[in-house]
Amino acid sequence: MKILLGRFHPIPPSAGRWRCFEALMKECLGDLGHQIIEMDVNPRLPLPPDPAEADFSIYAHKTRRDVPQGDLFYKEMYMHGLFTVDDQGWGADHSRWRTPLDLSTVPAGEAENFCCSMRSEFLATGRSKLDQPAVNDIPPGLKPYFFAPLQMPGDYVISNHSPITVIQYVAALSEWADRRGRNVVFKLHPGEIRADVEEEVRKWAGCSDNVFLLNENIHSLISAAHAIVVINSGVGFESLMHGKPVITLGACDYQWVTFRASVSDLDAAWDFGSAFSAQQRLQGFRFIHYYYHQHAYLNSAETKPSVKPRLVEYFEEHVRN
Repeated sequence: MKILLGRFHPIPPSAGRWRCFEALMKECLGDLGHQIIEMDVNPRLPLPPDPAEADFSIYAHKTRRDVPQGDLFYKEMYMHGLFTVDDQGWGADHSRWRTPLDLSTVPAGEAENFCCSMRSEFLATGRSKLDQPAVNDIPPGLKPYFFAPLQMPGDYVISNHSPITVIQYVAALSEWADRRGRNVVFKLHPGEIRADVEEEVRKWAGCSDNVFLLNENIHSLISAAHAIVVINSGVGFESLMHGKPVITLGACDYQWVTFRASVSDLDAAWDFGSAFSAQQRLQGFRFIHYYYHQHAYLNSAETKPSVKPRLVEYFEEHVRN
């Protein structure tokens, strides 16, 4: 079969990771006897027409709502080299996460050890998907606080999977903090700083004793937080690895192991953080372990021996006329 591979046309530093996963996909498809037709896809531009000879198409950084004629879609998710492939899309669009998944078969001890190891590495190195300042202690006077990492207002997950805008998120959390006397700590998105969003945060930080804007390492802020309140940011995913209570206001693939709320539920969200149990923490660890080992494909030289057979099996099942 002739398969169109619509490759992501990224800019460094992510280009190498995408190219490595695309090379793995081509290797898997080649092993199954398929012929690959490559085409660069810029997610910010309209798609060029599919080559007439293609029998099947696989697109980068797209979903079925973007490309109704597409057959499979792949994307790097919350961590470097961690990709998903699906016939509907990624994140909340992924077909596997439309309803809660039974995680009871995920070994509890393995899941906890895996996440604790990841958390230790995060706090030792400070590394995240995007560049971060060095790890530092958070001033004790800020605790307890909701940590509220800001997202890019024009991002796909805000446009398609959020009931509120980023500015509405800032205003709602700040008004609640001011009214309840609870602290909220915001962090600007390291990849994009929109002037209107920054202005809204700084306005609240300047007029409320309970609203703060910090540019600290993401793992420092997560680790010291009472709970993490996101719309659907990847920071929520990282927070599950820290064993923290996470509140989601929008749709995402990890929402089923969080407190799913709206801005009218912030009192209940705070209480969720206060009552967060060891069993709820373990459920987050199980989700992360499942995500890494059974759902997504972590592409590296070390993981290839276990990842490639899974990906071949997936393509064998899904790549057909």
